[in-house]
Amino acid sequence: MKYVIGLYIVMAIMVAVNLISEFILKGEYSAISSWVIVMLFLLGGVLFANARYYLTRK
Repeated sequence: MKYVIGLYIVMAIMVAVNLISEFILKGEYSAISSWVIVMLFLLGGVLFANARYYLTRK
């Protein structure tokens, strides 16, 4: 269950990074925020794979 919660947290952080980049920073650091979002997406993929493995194992 902790992997599923972690996946939701990663998704919320992705949305927050996108909103901060566009509305607070006015898109000046959009390239950096894009890389952060890509890294968070990869982390979310790892959490999803772990959740799928552990939830089907039970």
